[in-house]
Amino acid sequence: MDLDKYKYFNLQISNSAVEIQINRPEKKNAFNPEMVCELCDIWEIIESNSNIKLGILRSISTEFFSAGADLKELIPLLTGDLKPKSQFESDLLKDKLLDKFYRKDKTYNKPIIGYASGYCLAGGFELLLSCDFLIVDENTKIGLPETTLGLIPAGGGISRISEALSRSLSLEILINSKNVDLKKLLYSGIINEIVNRNNVEDVIENYSKKVTDSSQKTVELLMANIDKLQKIDLKEKFNLEDRLLNELLDE
Repeated sequence: MDLDKYKYFNLQISNSAVEIQINRPEKKNAFNPEMVCELCDIWEIIESNSNIKLGILRSISTEFFSAGADLKELIPLLTGDLKPKSQFESDLLKDKLLDKFYRKDKTYNKPIIGYASGYCLAGGFELLLSCDFLIVDENTKIGLPETTLGLIPAGGGISRISEALSRSLSLEILINSKNVDLKKLLYSGIINEIVNRNNVEDVIENYSKKVTDSSQKTVELLMANIDKLQKIDLKEKFNLEDRLLNELLDE
């Protein structure tokens, strides 16, 4: 795995975990087409590499996680106001890479820990929502302000928020939110923990160990089926549990 081949992401591997640092500070980590293509490639490497158990997604800066889609480079391309001029732009449109970028394209078997601090807005919040464990600094500003631009949070934001929250709270967040109460997100189960920057590394390490200390097969089995379990009735849940255990024991 070539750790240095990416322009907008810094990668480090330690104890079966890949740390992914978003690195476009001059634009507050706003996504452009090349960034989308790079992260899609990273997601695929994590999924396909048997030596990797999880990923940790964070920003190179504590002042911002991401401001979302680049309004000058990405949005005009998606609306058709700009025609593709590079291979990255062509691939993004042709292969629907934004679905993969936001992990909407399939069920992923390797968990991702997302840590946000500072600004985490619009598509940046949606990228955080695509992670499996969500850790947020206590001073983070989270929101989905897309409706002020005549857009909607369609990078998984609508689906993931409405899946987890009540109708009224979903609308509160989906319509022009810029600084959502973090405790609401914690108590409603959207995020796992609110942390102080002084202890964030310990918290991330604790979540990493939950995965790395477990057998990879059992983690992947749970990752592949947790969404199914949340959508079926209790009797069906019991039956699926039994089938999954038998699948493990029969190997």
